[in-house]
Amino acid sequence: MLLCPRCAEALDRVFGGVAVCVGCQGAWISQSALDVAFGNPRWPAGRNMWWHAALDCPECATEGTVTRMDARSADAIMVDLCPSHGVWLDHGELARLMKLEAGADELLALQRKVNAVPDPDGLAQRRLRWRTELDKRRRQTAEFRAWLEMAAQRKAAEAAEAERLRAIEDEKRRQVREAQAASAAEIARVAEEKRQAELARHQRLMKQRAEIAASMNVLVREREAARGHLASVESQFAQHEKALSEIDKELDAPKPNPK
Repeated sequence: MLLCPRCAEALDRVFGGVAVCVGCQGAWISQSALDVAFGNPRWPAGRNMWWHAALDCPECATEGTVTRMDARSADAIMVDLCPSHGVWLDHGELARLMKLEAGADELLALQRKVNAVPDPDGLAQRRLRWRTELDKRRRQTAEFRAWLEMAAQRKAAEAAEAERLRAIEDEKRRQVREAQAASAAEIARVAEEKRQAELARHQRLMKQRAEIAASMNVLVREREAARGHLASVESQFAQHEKALSEIDKELDAPKPNPK
């Protein structure tokens, strides 16, 4: 049983390789029907628009796998195609792709194409060309995947090398920062030692100055006391000189006659 990829309703098979959803009226067309009707199991051709992919293949689901179908833009119509099983068309898209007149029965027109089976040789040749093209695409895909893996490995190696170089640069910068920090610490230590030495020298000089100033104050007081004592001695000395002078004068005066 196939389920509608749009609304999850059961698909009704209308004829070989074609099933229609009873809910949304979308149509699932297998690769064999596409090959017979249009000569290409990957009809319709168009640009892959993977960013619009939203539906899962109903036949892959019956095989136990989940395959997101490719979103393909064909004649301004967005269709969903499974590379392995077929194409899903919403209601009305088949008629627009087949360029049918308005109101035409798209399933009937498709059935006519399917019933108009070409000769077996022509069909075999088409299938052989398709298989050849499919093998070519598979080889190209394998080569592209191998190239992608090599590119990914190369990018990983380049990223690892860049990370290694970045780690080396980070280690160098760390060492430089540590050296700068050690140098700054040493400069600060030397400056602090110099400041402490200057402070100790200043304190020592201040102490010496205070001691000398105190000694000078003592000497000044002693000098003032000595000056006072000297003035007293000089005064006494002057009095003694005066007394001696007067005595000498009296002694030098004429002596009276004893007669």
